[in-house]
Amino acid sequence: MRKGYGTTYLLVGPFLMAFALFYILPVLSAIYLSLFIKRRSLTGRSVDVFGGFANYARAFSDQDFLHSLSNVISFCAVVIPISIGAAIILALMLDEASGRIVKAGRTLLMLPYTIPVAIGSLLWGYLYSRNVSPIDFVIDHLHLPKVDFLAPNLLVGAIANVVIWAWTGYNLVGIYTALQGIPRDLYEAAKIDGAGRFAVIRHIKLPLVMPAVRVVLLFAVIGTSQIFGEPFILRSLGYVPENITPNLYIYWIAQRDANYSYSAALAVILAVIVFAITLLMFRRPVKKS
Repeated sequence: MRKGYGTTYLLVGPFLMAFALFYILPVLSAIYLSLFIKRRSLTGRSVDVFGGFANYARAFSDQDFLHSLSNVISFCAVVIPISIGAAIILALMLDEASGRIVKAGRTLLMLPYTIPVAIGSLLWGYLYSRNVSPIDFVIDHLHLPKVDFLAPNLLVGAIANVVIWAWTGYNLVGIYTALQGIPRDLYEAAKIDGAGRFAVIRHIKLPLVMPAVRVVLLFAVIGTSQIFGEPFILRSLGYVPENITPNLYIYWIAQRDANYSYSAALAVILAVIVFAITLLMFRRPVKKS
């Protein structure tokens, strides 16, 4: 063993043990569990028997699961552009500001993310509720037709709004931190060359902050694909179908049907899809010689 390797293993060892215990082992357990299917025995009891890839074959013909995946695509199409776009704009505004405005702005914009998902969802559920919501009061005062925000045609947008409200501040922090890391000498040089404020933003700030935006985008894709808390809480306030998101559908398969093998297979499929998307996002283009 080379000198210094012992110290390296001593420092990295606890992390690797925790990573294997709380990440690798559960993943392997889920894969193993997904290879079994439930069958009725002669006594009428359900037993788990080895079924190979039967659960995976069932998943790709499960209309509820496929519908939940299509909903996630809709969530991503709404949540990610709006939350990251708003975060970029707000981060640029904070970078241009100074003094107490920056401190107050960072605190106020980050505040929604610090609120637990359950409390935030209950808050928005109250705002979405008919007859007791302040929004309904304003609509009545303006003599406008009432809107049921939890109606089937508005449900995806209503849940997406809760996610955008919570995650925009989180995205803002990463982008704003990257802006603060840009050397100020570049701004001074640009001003000497006659560049205006918008030229500095376009040609210096935005290009240099793009690596941070890519990281934020990665976390946004992973987080949006795992939406669970918001629709789960809103189910107690209105009709939210169990297949609105994959995680909620997987939960009900395990909790209501006690079909842990099939829910494990669905979880593995979702994880593989998200992993493949992240690989594509960070794949480096092949340089032509």
